[in-house]
This record gives sequence, structure tokens and C-alpha cells, in this order.
Amino acid sequence: MRSSPNDDERDKARGAVPGLAGRRLRVPKASELIADAIRAQIARGEIRPGSPLPNESELMTHFAVARPTVREALRILEAERLIHVVRGAGGGARVREPDIRAASGHCALLLQLQGATIADVYEVRLMLEPAAARLAAGRAPRQASRALQAIVTEEERLVDRASSLAGPAMRFQETLVQASGNPALVLLVRLLHDLVARQAVSRVPMIDVDDAGRDRLRRRLIRAQRDVAAAIADGRGADAEQLWRRYLSGLAATVLGDLQGRAPVTRHAAAAPES
Repeated sequence: MRSSPNDDERDKARGAVPGLAGRRLRVPKASELIADAIRAQIARGEIRPGSPLPNESELMTHFAVARPTVREALRILEAERLIHVVRGAGGGARVREPDIRAASGHCALLLQLQGATIADVYEVRLMLEPAAARLAAGRAPRQASRALQAIVTEEERLVDRASSLAGPAMRFQETLVQASGNPALVLLVRLLHDLVARQAVSRVPMIDVDDAGRDRLRRRLIRAQRDVAAAIADGRGADAEQLWRRYLSGLAATVLGDLQGRAPVTRHAAAAPES
């Protein structure tokens, strides 16, 4: 019995891609396609943070879909923290300012599932921040140094007071990384900082530091910052990188006890430890 042309075509199709036999392709839902389109406009800067999205009726007309589909698309974007939806009269959807904590929360969950520890996060930070110091020395030495020295001067005024140096210390790190001129590096380091800040340090106590110990930590911080800023000002990238790596390594050894270093990454939010 001779096979029909249709049988031959089916046999060829099965032979061409045998691994796909019996499998179905998932077709995206209309709401997902609408969310993709709006997300792309936000990413391209066509819809700026704070700007309102068209109302539901306008979106229904533009995409030729029913109201439930539009609302599902908005729920997708709201869950991603790309928009903020106010219900009721006078409400609507507005584009949110970029929020690093949304990405940090997802990353923390992934790291937790993979069994990553806080020490693993610090290890990556140790790779990236010193490299940022080297790049800053080669790309914007004078501008970066002036900005960094201003922060160090502020810290020197606070070092003998009860005020925390956590805020200025974080600004120093952010300024240092921004001076690298590499947006991808800036984003990665901001993500790492938020991952560290959100850890539930109350579950794994930090080492006990008395007033004298805290004063030593603060002065060590200021001395390292001043040396790094000077190296950047002189365009000594290798020195800036080495100095900041040495400081971060010492900080991790001092502040991250062995117990805390082995603690798993969590999604819990907590205040960053005082510098």
C-alpha cells in the first residue's frame, strides 16, 4: 500500500525535528503581549517615570482587547514594580521610578534557592568595587577625587560624634562606582549593596564592637577612603584598586564573623550595620 502525500509530509516533519513530536508551543496571552509592549516603551524612555499611562478605555481601543485583558496586563506590570496603580475615581496607572529593591528581591530568592551565603555576596563585591576604583582613576580622576574627598571631609566631622557614618560611607561607595563610567558595573554594585542591606542581621548577630572598637573601624574607613581618593586623583588606578580591595578584605574579616559568613542569603529586609 502506497503512502499518501500527507503521510510523507508528516513523516518528513517528524524526521526533521523528532524532539518536538507531541509537544505544544505556548502562545503568549494577549495580556502578556500588552505588558511586553508597555514595558518596552518604559525601557526605551518613551514613557518616563511619574508619567501616567493611558486610561483603560484608551488601552482597550489601542490594543483592541477587552477590559479584563488590559487589567491583567496592568497587574503584570504592577507586580514587576514598573507601574503604580491607584484604584477608584481619579486613579490610574503611573510609571514608577526605577527600584533596585525589586531586582534585589528576585536575586535574593534565586541565591537562596542555590544555597548562596552572605560571604558569597561579599566575595563578588570584593571583585567589582576595587575594579571601579581603577576605572575611576583612568576616566575621571579629578572629578571623582573631589567628590570622594568631600564625603571624607563630612565623615571626619562626624567621627567623634554619636552620628552614624553608614550614610556617608554608602555615598562614598556609590560615588566611587559611578565614577567608573560603566552603567552595568554601577547597577551590579547597587544590587550587591541592597542584597547585603536586606539581610536579616538580627538572625545572625554581628560581632560585638564596643565604643573603642567602633572608633577604630571608623578611622580605618576614613584612612582607606582618603588613600583611595588620593590615588584616583593621581591617576594611579592599580594603587586605587589594591587599596580598596585591601580595605574591603579587612572589613569582611572583621565584621563578617565565621558564623555570619556562612549564613544563607535571605529575602528579609533589615537595616545595614553601622559603620
